Amino acid sequence: MSNATRRRFLRLALGATVAAPLAASAGCSALNGSSSSDSTSGTNNAGLEKTKLTVGILTGQQGVSTKLAEKYGYFSQQGLEVTSKMFASGPAAFPALLNGELDFAVTNYVSFFQAIAQKTLQAKVVVDVDQLGENSLVVIAKPNSGIQEPKDLVGKKVSIHQAGSIAEVLLRATLKDHDVDPNRVELQTVKFPDIPAALASGQLDAGVELEPYITQAERTQGAQPVLKIVTGSTANITSAGFVALDSFIQKNPKTVAAFQKAMVPAQTAAADRSKLLEVLPDLTGVDKDTASLLNIDVFPTSVSAAQLQRVVTLMQNYGGLSAQLDASQYMVATPQV
Repeated sequence: MSNATRRRFLRLALGATVAAPLAASAGCSALNGSSSSDSTSGTNNAGLEKTKLTVGILTGQQGVSTKLAEKYGYFSQQGLEVTSKMFASGPAAFPALLNGELDFAVTNYVSFFQAIAQKTLQAKVVVDVDQLGENSLVVIAKPNSGIQEPKDLVGKKVSIHQAGSIAEVLLRATLKDHDVDPNRVELQTVKFPDIPAALASGQLDAGVELEPYITQAERTQGAQPVLKIVTGSTANITSAGFVALDSFIQKNPKTVAAFQKAMVPAQTAAADRSKLLEVLPDLTGVDKDTASLLNIDVFPTSVSAAQLQRVVTLMQNYGGLSAQLDASQYMVATPQV
């Protein structure tokens, strides 16, 4: 046992009784989180209920902090061994989260609160991963498209990445705020990395795009940002975070806290462009020169009930959400580091 690990264990032992390890389980129900069969006990993991974790992440800036936590040892410093798996969208990771293949997963908050309202997911936000800047999620189009303001999207084919995503809700909010009926816009589902090529081929007239693909589209296809949708009442809206099942949180409170603590310095590191560039090209396939030009998002270091409630309000006003949700009931406060 290392001296650092021994000191961590002694502090825990003096402050609280270490929970007994969970009994191994042969399987998982649809909502009970991951099997605890790989949980370990003893002095080498500071009393964590589970030390080997699998997490679902997304491409782009929403996956940067996780990769930096792996690279710089922030997980190992908390006694965790983390394996990350890439998903095309947050909802695509929900089945794996529900059947116990994942312990945590990054998802956009619109899809998260939709699932909460529909009672298809019993989970909470444990890490707020990403807040959008006004230039990091925009509508892009080819030069000379004639698109300059919301009304110009009427009758146009516009991508939204995924139905029910925050991209769709923000676009609908912008259209309605400018007295444009969203139903007069032909919304199409095209994933963020595929939008530049879809614009070039004529499949799309415009697309809701995020970084680094905005910059990539500008450099390779000559596309241009034509409409901001993260501005005014939606400025700096929080967009995505790590969630975990309620059952996993209840069974593994120390592990959840350790994961949160590891992500605090990782989120701080993600805001450093030089560190972000160390991992972003591998996450996105975008070359380092292109990545160096992008607009950087905001990477929060704690979960905010007020920020999450803004998403709920946005969904109620523009996304068809009728449920009255108190966001503070669907989050785990970030422990002090």
